[in-house]
Amino acid sequence: MKFETIKTFILTFLIGLSAILTWNIWTFQPNYELIGNEDTVNEVALGSKMEIKNVVKPQQVVFHVAGEKYGTQDSQEIDELIIMLGKWKFYDIRRYADHSSELMDQLAKGKYTEFIFPDEIPIEIYRKVLNFEDPDMPKFDFDRMIIDVVAGEGSEGKVYFYSSTSQQSYIGNVNLAAINELFRNYFQKATSYDSYITFEGKDNKQIYLPKYATEMKKYTYLRNPIETELLRDAIFTDPRFVQRNFVSDGEEYIAEASKLTVNNKTNIITYVKPFRENESVIGTSNLIQRSIDFVNGHSGWTDPFRFVHKDDFNQQVVFRMYSDEGYPIFNQVGLSEIVQEWGQSEVKLYERPGFQLEMLLNRDVQKISLSTGSEVISTILQKTGLDAEVIEDITPGYYMLKNAQDVSVVTLEPGWFYLYNGEWYELTADEGSGV
Repeated sequence: MKFETIKTFILTFLIGLSAILTWNIWTFQPNYELIGNEDTVNEVALGSKMEIKNVVKPQQVVFHVAGEKYGTQDSQEIDELIIMLGKWKFYDIRRYADHSSELMDQLAKGKYTEFIFPDEIPIEIYRKVLNFEDPDMPKFDFDRMIIDVVAGEGSEGKVYFYSSTSQQSYIGNVNLAAINELFRNYFQKATSYDSYITFEGKDNKQIYLPKYATEMKKYTYLRNPIETELLRDAIFTDPRFVQRNFVSDGEEYIAEASKLTVNNKTNIITYVKPFRENESVIGTSNLIQRSIDFVNGHSGWTDPFRFVHKDDFNQQVVFRMYSDEGYPIFNQVGLSEIVQEWGQSEVKLYERPGFQLEMLLNRDVQKISLSTGSEVISTILQKTGLDAEVIEDITPGYYMLKNAQDVSVVTLEPGWFYLYNGEWYELTADEGSGV
């Protein structure tokens, strides 16, 4: 074989081999084993997320009609009213120059719609619910929003934001079309709502109670325990380094100085992280917002909870469970509450129920008739050692009671409750028991 022929053969072979290798490189798909990212924590969902308007909302709406009072605590009615108000434009918010006591006196004479919140809230957080046109508004807290249903001169309506604690007010305006909408859709049918009587409590606070007997349902629920490992994954920065210990009443999750305790006896979950003394505290509006965001971060609204209390000094926020009809639910050990306390940037205490109300067991719901408002007032005034001028609130509601035979069952018992010196009590025939 000639040398030139051999060279041609070798060259042809190399060209073919090169083409084959190139094709394999282009079309090769490696069969790698999928490896999860151990540093990434999946989003945790214990329940659901909630918007501010569904957490921070009035507990009662009262229509003042020439001295008579009618109103509702119904959740659906209040939600519809807030949606309507959310479409209005509020403007020219300013300090109310007259004495606020005069404003409250006017309620007995004119036509007003009063929205009553469980506790004072900063106007800044309610900017996310109502549409305020003013870019720079004064900062203030309020627990009552009062709308003058009869517009004055011109084409503007008046809205008052009143603080029961400071007894100070701010006033703003809405256009006449908004007032007409409220009058047409709600105020005009005010007499179809429950009739109310008034009880004057602490700091001359007006408390409105149903004039006639209130009929409420008694509920029995199956409760579903929260998956605490999901909560662990949401709260701790790196769940891989969390130590799990079993204790007599449940279990503990510990990482450095932080501890998550699951108490199976009380059914309360508590997370504690020490607070550094050199940390400054956050503002009130940020406090409520951060508290809501924290629970939303792990979709922790397992039942209908609402904002009910803030303590600026201790940087504490409390959310309470409510029934579908709009009545608060109480419990002596805190089974119906979510409590948070904050440092500057992190939550230092988070306490919540370790379950959710999953299934209604009594389809044929029993109905119970509660005492009238005047009977409730009479019972309170007759209590030994109780100062009526210290009462902050009175409301029909539910007491959450665990079933003695089956720990997976809870009952919601209707009753009357009153807020006295910062503590809620159930109104009973004897000296009311704390809740």
